[in-house]
Amino acid sequence: MVAVFWLLVGLASCGYNFTPVGGIVPQGAKTIAIPVFVNNTVEPYVDVEVTKAVVDEFLTDGRLKVVSTDAADLVILGKVTKFVLIPQTYSIDPYVLSYNVSINVTITIVDGKTQKVILQDSGVGTIFNSSYGVTLGEISQTKIAKSAAITNACKDLASTIRSRVLEGF
Repeated sequence: MVAVFWLLVGLASCGYNFTPVGGIVPQGAKTIAIPVFVNNTVEPYVDVEVTKAVVDEFLTDGRLKVVSTDAADLVILGKVTKFVLIPQTYSIDPYVLSYNVSINVTITIVDGKTQKVILQDSGVGTIFNSSYGVTLGEISQTKIAKSAAITNACKDLASTIRSRVLEGF
């Protein structure tokens, strides 16, 4: 019991607090808007996939209600800045057998009322590998696998964005 007391005292003295919303979220903010991200890559629709994943992540989390831009306390403005397919494995006849998907974005968090920039971060990227296999001679199977890998990469990216906004890292 004494150890728990000293742990709580230690956490309180280092500035850590147990609030439902922390990170960069201002006191009293309850809503967030997530307009469609801008796509600065050549990969079609990756902006829509990233936006959908970020919206889903905040809806699932539930600490901030997702609303329209004009009603929001916070607004996430995002740009997809990098989409890269990195070959992972090759066949004996130099064909690529699998790729790794990597996505990077720039996010800007703006106060919805004052339009003041709260956070600007150009280094948000996928953390976990999202790979897919190439089925030689089966283009449709490869496209399905690529789409699933992009969806997984976007979910990973959305989780990172939510953490940066709500937890500060």
